Amino acid sequence: MKAIAKRILEQPSFVDNPPVLVDLGASGHLPKQWELIATYSIGVGFDADTREFSVSETENKEWKKLFLINRLVADRESEEINFYLTKSPYCSSSLRPNNLALQPWSFSSLFEIEQVDKLSSVVLAESLSKVGIEHIDWYKSDTQGTDLRIFDSLPKSIKEKILLAEFEPGIIDAYFGEDKLHQLMAYMEAMPFWISDMDIKGSQRIDSLDLRNLGFLSQRSIGSFLKSAPGWCEIAYINTMESQDLTRREWLLAWLFASIKQEHGFALYVARLGANKFDDEFFNELYAISSRYLSPGYVKYAAGMICKISKRIRRSIAGA
Repeated sequence: MKAIAKRILEQPSFVDNPPVLVDLGASGHLPKQWELIATYSIGVGFDADTREFSVSETENKEWKKLFLINRLVADRESEEINFYLTKSPYCSSSLRPNNLALQPWSFSSLFEIEQVDKLSSVVLAESLSKVGIEHIDWYKSDTQGTDLRIFDSLPKSIKEKILLAEFEPGIIDAYFGEDKLHQLMAYMEAMPFWISDMDIKGSQRIDSLDLRNLGFLSQRSIGSFLKSAPGWCEIAYINTMESQDLTRREWLLAWLFASIKQEHGFALYVARLGANKFDDEFFNELYAISSRYLSPGYVKYAAGMICKISKRIRRSIAGA
């Protein structure tokens, strides 16, 4: 994959217009899955900060360019907005935690408010424009309750050309007025995307009072004693590539992103249509590569059949 990614991203269409990867709620760490393409890409990370607004173009050998913007992203610009700093920094949000609703969950203490700061907020599209970026190729958002409203605030011309979008919406009531998974899914039904991944995360359903009555080990390792119930979701959407406005550049990136996500069936589709749309032999090469990625399926199929046959033989012997 590294070799073909290099061939794709060294093509002329990416020299002056490299992939743009945006991460909201980066906390200083950009996603591991971007490592393969980072050296050819522009990375933009946002993280809420109390300091004066700044955009740092970081010298980083792992990226073509890396912008770190220390500002809270919201669906509207504001000089002052409450930002709730919680016991766990990963639960801090511009929305107030619903501590009463969280009480029946083992991780409720992580949402305890320790401080309320006043921050100014920025609108995503305008902030990107200030650093010369007018589009997004891979979008990742984990803003603790505001993923949908921020995505919705983007101009339609940007949203519909995003090739891969990742969100982390809630399922349970964790914040007042938060964007929920069901709302995001309903919204995305009208958008040119399909769901690639859906990983349900959660916590243990046990009231905080009952949790405190357990022994020390049970409290510290409650996951070993109780199963998790759904609490939030990591969900990824891939562009359907139905728009006629998508260029050869986007089609090449769509194949690459689908392959990184191990969606080799969709990568086959992109390569086949790309070859016809652009009369480009390179897409036929990509089609052949995607076909090869399907080959390990024969091994899985054979292993599954052997397992089934073995079970039947054991049952036959046991019943004899």
